[in-house]
Amino acid sequence: MYRLLIVDDEYHIREGLKLMVAESGLSVEVSDVAGDGATALRLYTEQRPDMVLLDINLPDMSGLDVAKTIRDKDQQTPLLFLTGYESMTYIRQAVSLQAVDYLLKPVTSEDFEAALSRAEDRIAQWRRSEEEAIHRHRSLEPLYREHLLLDLLQQRRPAAEVIREMDGLRFFGETSGPPYTVLCCELEEASQQEAAASKSHGSMHKNSHVFAGLAGEAAAATGAKAHSAAVSRDRRVVLLARASCRAAERAAQQIRQAVQERLSQGVSIGISRPVQRMEQLPEAYEEAVQAAEHRGWVGYSQIIPYESIQAAEPNSSQLLEKELLMITEIRAGNDAAVHAILQEWSGQLAGLPFKQVKMIVTQLVLFVMRIVQSDASVGQTSMQEHDPLLELSRLRHGPEMVDYVSRYFVRVGRHVRESREKGIPRKFQRAKEWIREHLQEDGGLNRLAEYMNMSPKYLSTRFKQVTGESFADYQTRVRFERARELLLDPNRKVAEVAELVGFTDTNYFSIAFKKHTGLTPTEFRKTFL
Repeated sequence: MYRLLIVDDEYHIREGLKLMVAESGLSVEVSDVAGDGATALRLYTEQRPDMVLLDINLPDMSGLDVAKTIRDKDQQTPLLFLTGYESMTYIRQAVSLQAVDYLLKPVTSEDFEAALSRAEDRIAQWRRSEEEAIHRHRSLEPLYREHLLLDLLQQRRPAAEVIREMDGLRFFGETSGPPYTVLCCELEEASQQEAAASKSHGSMHKNSHVFAGLAGEAAAATGAKAHSAAVSRDRRVVLLARASCRAAERAAQQIRQAVQERLSQGVSIGISRPVQRMEQLPEAYEEAVQAAEHRGWVGYSQIIPYESIQAAEPNSSQLLEKELLMITEIRAGNDAAVHAILQEWSGQLAGLPFKQVKMIVTQLVLFVMRIVQSDASVGQTSMQEHDPLLELSRLRHGPEMVDYVSRYFVRVGRHVRESREKGIPRKFQRAKEWIREHLQEDGGLNRLAEYMNMSPKYLSTRFKQVTGESFADYQTRVRFERARELLLDPNRKVAEVAELVGFTDTNYFSIAFKKHTGLTPTEFRKTFL
């Protein structure tokens, strides 16, 4: 039933109108009556009736003034006016106040019922519009939540303002709270075979859309309170509330597994350090992004805690001659040499402070992970399953870090050796070694053919068959791998590095280096030194 407030200073008119309402058969009932404007406004404020019938001539104020006061607070409630004489001035004011009807005394029951019916229609129409608006709001709410999250993380608006809006939306719910952790999920490019299979832009868009939903859903499946937002087509940020470090790791692992199963693609995930206050989330977001962007350094489809890259920003001055030798032996798959070096190296590290041990061993792990990533002869998938950076971030004592890293290096060395023994004949191992040693020389393929005692055409075909890479692709990859290693020595000039890897023009080297790595040599040094 719709509630009607009747305002008229004549008692018998009020009673007559009440009777008409009762006999109308409409879904309307009289909630109350008032004989003056002040009482009408008080009853309106207390009861908030669905519709109001106002006599224009009241003893203390005009009914039009009462209506204006109501309209200042409420634009929706239907207003009906009642007066003893017709006035164009009154009618115009009634229209400006969005009146449903303007009735002349004495009013007939037919005219009164028609006016009430129009008021009912007005209310029904407004409620339908309100329901549609609510429905639209609910359908847009996920997008609004994403915008709020990015406003906070990327500092697009003042944090206090965004947090107030989040509180009004109950963004985190009643059971959520600190610690907060941010994950930056970077979808890897599909392989050439997968890209060819998808063929169309529509398939790529579909993958991007599926990825947008997967990240948050997969994280939430671990029991974490997860909120996600799309930074770009291939980057998704996930905010975890009430998430311990282990919970964040489980969420990251679940996301990686879900993306692999649903999209057959890899995803690199950077994990920030946990923070206790929402105002600290922009900093946590930056940490997660930095960690994810280190995938070009530590290997793709990895879970990378920010703590690990913070502990070991690549710096050649931290790598001693013995440690570089160990990396060389691991790359060569020389098991016995790795054992011997590790025994001496472990003893030297045992007496160092934990923080220094962590910095050195994490840095070495980063270099070794690059071996696994960059060497086509090594089966990468099985090595990536171990998540060495994740394991290191959990350890809190120097000896256990040294023990874990020693076992990891031995495992990588063995894996490298076994993979190479199975896959590539010794003569092509020699070919690859020759390429690495002659990066400065011109006429690479012809010179290598002479060294291998083969025709250039036959060598080119067999090299691709045996190694899985063309001669040119392998030579280019090794050139830039070596360039990155040399650039980590701050004492070497860029021109010297360019010459050592076979570039006579420094400008051309800079252009090629950026095309290959995404950074100029100078930017690379600023990032990693």
